[in-house]
Amino acid sequence: MKSDEASIQFITEKCQSSYRWLILLLGCLMMVGPYYCVDIAAALKSQIDDYFGNSNDYEVNFSLLYTLYAAPNVILPFFGGYAIDRFGVRMCLLLFISLIALGQTIFSFGISIKSWPVMFVGRLIFGLGGECFGVANSALLTDWFKGRELAFAFGINLSISKLGSVINNILSPALAQKFGIEFAVWFGTIFCGFSIACVLLTFPTDKAMDIKIARLADRVDNYYFLW
Repeated sequence: MKSDEASIQFITEKCQSSYRWLILLLGCLMMVGPYYCVDIAAALKSQIDDYFGNSNDYEVNFSLLYTLYAAPNVILPFFGGYAIDRFGVRMCLLLFISLIALGQTIFSFGISIKSWPVMFVGRLIFGLGGECFGVANSALLTDWFKGRELAFAFGINLSISKLGSVINNILSPALAQKFGIEFAVWFGTIFCGFSIACVLLTFPTDKAMDIKIARLADRVDNYYFLW
């Protein structure tokens, strides 16, 4: 009986699966896109000013880009956390990263047509998914890591995520200088597509483990019932 219990415990714990390192890698990489895009406007601030003709209201409009992102996130993470508990991590990860990608796409389109209102809408939509995506990402890691490994997973996740900001600060101005500001901003949208791919790649492993756990839980119940 003891050997059976040990085998069951090993299989039914996600934190005991070697696939947790794959989930950690994908969890880190999926955060690079949002971190790259959230400050893309800051990395290109002077270029955007020149692109719009150095208008007198530029500073106000530029500040509003960040206000529209930050203001909804005063309360949205609370509802995002509830949605994750209610509908599951996988669905919410895809929903939030889709909002981020959609927002970045609209923002990039606004740059292309030189429209502040369109850019504002894009940043607002980006904000609807931005911080909630971080909550969902943390929930995913919490599901796969326990005990002393959990803090390590969070630390490594944050470190790699910040690479997105570093890459943005270095790459975006260089791209704008060589290919133009439109290309530099749309390149951020490509990063969002990369993050969507990372989210989708977690689905097979995470879903398969959930199914295995559910099946083995039934076996455990039947085992103790019959025993």
